[in-house]
Amino acid sequence: MSRKLSSTVPHAFASAVRSRTPSIARRHAHHAVALKDPSSSNYVPHDDHADRSLYSRRNISRAKPHLAAPLFPHPQHYALSDLERRIAELKEAPIGDLSPHATPSYSEHDLLSMYEDLLAIPSATQTAPVSVEHDPLPPKLVARDVLRATVEALYAHEGPSAISEDVQAQYAAAIAKLTEVLDVLESARADPDSPIGVAVLSQDQWLSLVSVCVEHNDGSAAESVLRLIKRSGMPVPLPALESTMSLYAKAGDVPSAERFLTTYVGPSPPEPLRDLHIKAHIRSLQPGTFPTAALSVLHDYESRGLAAPQQSYTRLVTTLFSIRSTVAEAQAWDLFSHMRYVAHPVPDAYMYTLMIGACASRVISVQPARALDLFAEMTVDKGLPPTGATYNAAIYACARSGEKAYVNEAFRLAKEMLDGHRDAYGSPAFVPDRHTFCALLEGAKRVGDLAKVRWILAEIVAEGLRATRGDVPSAVVVDETIMMHVFHAYAAYKPPFDRAATVLVDRQSADASTEAASAPSPATEPQPSQHPPQPQPQSQPQDASAHSADASPEHPQLPSAPPAPRFTAILPQSHAEVISEARALFARILHDSARAAPSAIFASADADLAASTMPHAFAHVVLTARVLNAFLSVHYVHALFDEGAALYRTLFAALAVDKNAWTHVEALERAARARKDDRRRALAFARDVWADARLVERAYTAMIRVLALTGNAREALQLVRAFFEHYPPSAVAPSPTSTSTSGGSAAAPFLSTKHPLLSTRTALQAARPLVRTLSPTEVPDGTVPPLLSFHELEALHHRLVALGDRAGVGYVKYVCMAYASALRRRKDAVLHAEPVLETQTEPVAGGEGAAAPGDEQEA
Repeated sequence: MSRKLSSTVPHAFASAVRSRTPSIARRHAHHAVALKDPSSSNYVPHDDHADRSLYSRRNISRAKPHLAAPLFPHPQHYALSDLERRIAELKEAPIGDLSPHATPSYSEHDLLSMYEDLLAIPSATQTAPVSVEHDPLPPKLVARDVLRATVEALYAHEGPSAISEDVQAQYAAAIAKLTEVLDVLESARADPDSPIGVAVLSQDQWLSLVSVCVEHNDGSAAESVLRLIKRSGMPVPLPALESTMSLYAKAGDVPSAERFLTTYVGPSPPEPLRDLHIKAHIRSLQPGTFPTAALSVLHDYESRGLAAPQQSYTRLVTTLFSIRSTVAEAQAWDLFSHMRYVAHPVPDAYMYTLMIGACASRVISVQPARALDLFAEMTVDKGLPPTGATYNAAIYACARSGEKAYVNEAFRLAKEMLDGHRDAYGSPAFVPDRHTFCALLEGAKRVGDLAKVRWILAEIVAEGLRATRGDVPSAVVVDETIMMHVFHAYAAYKPPFDRAATVLVDRQSADASTEAASAPSPATEPQPSQHPPQPQPQSQPQDASAHSADASPEHPQLPSAPPAPRFTAILPQSHAEVISEARALFARILHDSARAAPSAIFASADADLAASTMPHAFAHVVLTARVLNAFLSVHYVHALFDEGAALYRTLFAALAVDKNAWTHVEALERAARARKDDRRRALAFARDVWADARLVERAYTAMIRVLALTGNAREALQLVRAFFEHYPPSAVAPSPTSTSTSGGSAAAPFLSTKHPLLSTRTALQAARPLVRTLSPTEVPDGTVPPLLSFHELEALHHRLVALGDRAGVGYVKYVCMAYASALRRRKDAVLHAEPVLETQTEPVAGGEGAAAPGDEQEA
């Protein structure tokens, strides 16, 4: 094989191989064959192809001058010969002969301008998605000027004194004059059915006249102008129709809107008028009412082949989410899927943002995975640029899940939001706002990550300082919502030091061992201590008892700040340090908000805080019940029971803030979790709270548990009887034999019937959503009245069994079984409910004119 290969290589190529290294020879072997003159070689290859192998024929064809090509091993067409010649010339040309202008050069300014255009940030990225509202008519000032000129032209022969300065008088005079002119022109026509043929006004003048009428909410005058336009023979412009229709839609005047469509448009209105028709039905509803009529109009347009614009679906989905009921939210998700199936397959950025935010629902379970799927579909699959509101919605949905993996994903999205979209100068496209910080605080507090909460609070305060110096135009201020999240994070934080895990040593044996260890030996002498003795901190029980003794309902006292509050990089290591930091923050809030004189608020840190030069970073915090409940929750978790109870009695009275339902419920639940040594004091505290509490299920449950754990089983049993009489099982679901019970008649229609909009029957065409996102079993029932289960009465049941009270045990079992049976009947009735006929007007769980689902028994 080597002999045959060497015989096929020309002499010039062999000399090149010997004079250069093997690697360079292999690289340039092909060029040597291409550039060699065929006449300089005496070698004539054998032309018989029959006695050659495939390998030999391939090598010989490369060496043939008349068959080989520089780049192609096989003969090519003549069209490629010019290309081969040009490539050979480029290879022969020396490098120094190349023109110095072959490589373009750019200055720093040119490069910066180029990258500035490439990385330019759209103007609408940071702001929220554009609203669906728009004004089709000219601006108000322009319309008034055009109206003034029109009136002057119409009354040119009567002098300027006949023109009033009042705008309403001007358009009324214009309408009256135009009516006279058209009457004269119509009477002069030879054929009554023929058009006038004379342009009375231009289209801009007609639109300005309509715009002024709409500006003054004069629908009758606007319709008069439209009638004049039709009489003049001109087609009525769509902006004029849209503006007049919007006047009725904003007012929620459904009869006038439908009469207007019938008179001026007909049965097939254009898209803007369909949207305004649906908007009129939505505006006519009371807050919290299911939009049954609006949904019926939407599906009626779909059945006629007139799909409503995407703004109409956005309006309805927003209305359904605002009701805050499980039925309405499930209907909103179904309508979103139905819209993509029948009308608009690709939603816009506003709709995507709305649905991503709905994944953080407070009614249905949080859906972080769906939020991330929608975000990826919007940005990756559909190629829609995300907005600041879109990032905030995705971050909040992940943060509200409370799962550490999704909370980390929320922080990753926040980092992408800040660093993933920058211009040529490094400025971010999205600046974190209040919604961004609140969403991150929501996630950090749910996983108990106090380090991130402190870091976020420090960033907000630092941004406020930069805004004070003028470095940034605006900044996020610390408000009550942010401080509520911060205090919740302190309550959820678990310090590493656990007092229960501390090994207790007998004092006498410890002193004896210490003396034995410290006794000097004969060979050594005692050495003086290098560190002076440190004072021991005062015990927490003594502080709590002292504070409890001083505070009373007659003389309320606010919590004082610690002697020297310091926020170090190290997290609090004990419960006492957590309480100290929370008190320092609350004292700073009171100082900055100037709720009271500093001498009356700060026991030992008033001088330090008064002399501090730090700006009032917490001056915008409004002390509400939510903030005080969050501050109390820190003491409920980390402080002794007496300290939390004393703070509950004095805090609201000292700050003149009214308590809400959550204040009583959280206090009762803290009393229900009291240790065995504190149960007597917890009972007294629970009685005080119960005197102010409202009749809610969680308050009843907590009070029953407190009474049962403190040995007051009889009183707890009486409380169960009172709850059973106030909320009977018939309110949950009527029994088959009961016809008139408390709440039974109101619940029966809803349980036994279903509106056609909620039907799950498979159909290809119907006046309802054809695609269901959630099945009936996945939609929780938000209208269930308060009830008691065995889990809530388990402590009372055990206490009655220990006392041998068979009658009490039997009554508790009866109550639990009655509520369980009613709940089972309710579930079966809801799952087997059939849609009513379309001729019936049954509301959808509180439809038009009724309350929204879930409003009957609000806990």
